[in-house]
Amino acid sequence: MNPTLAALVIHDLKNALGVLEEQLVALEAQPSPVLARNARNNCSELRSRFVAFLLLYGGDGELRAVVSDESPSDFVSAQVQLAQQINSSVETVLGDCSQAPPFWYFDSRLVRLALDAALHNAWRFAKSRVELSIRLDGNCLGFLIDDDGPGLGAIDEEDSATGLGTELCREVAEAHVNNSRHGFVRIANRPEGGARFELWLP
Repeated sequence: MNPTLAALVIHDLKNALGVLEEQLVALEAQPSPVLARNARNNCSELRSRFVAFLLLYGGDGELRAVVSDESPSDFVSAQVQLAQQINSSVETVLGDCSQAPPFWYFDSRLVRLALDAALHNAWRFAKSRVELSIRLDGNCLGFLIDDDGPGLGAIDEEDSATGLGTELCREVAEAHVNNSRHGFVRIANRPEGGARFELWLP
């Protein structure tokens, strides 16, 4: 694995361990079966992520997308449910998925890692709410994450954690190729306030 990709992996795992630490602190302060179950689920997810990272990279250190037919709606619904278990301080909701096709070809492991990184960034700046939705634009499928935070201009755009998370998402997007078309990432402010992250796959 090359140094850049190693840094991206470390960044993602650091985020996950930080969330787990917060859950354990809350559990220590107020023992609860619900908190304990969420922490255990997070541990299982983290273990699976470790295993996935070991299988993601080819011998030359390049990120490899192994695509299969997936239901975008089911995939996003599962992502939101997991996010709700991991982070209870920010409301994470399922947005408009009416444009989602019945299936699309993508690497669910890689896309899950990218959306995890994007969600962690959104949670850092959101006031109270983050929304995950799906769009279809021509021959591209888009996963969108909206937050109600201060927007891009109000934060330090050189923040290293945000930069690494975005770079991981770009690596994942570009690993998806269809007839020489690569996936891409777009980040912008929303007219109604907050920021929007977009992961587009060909």
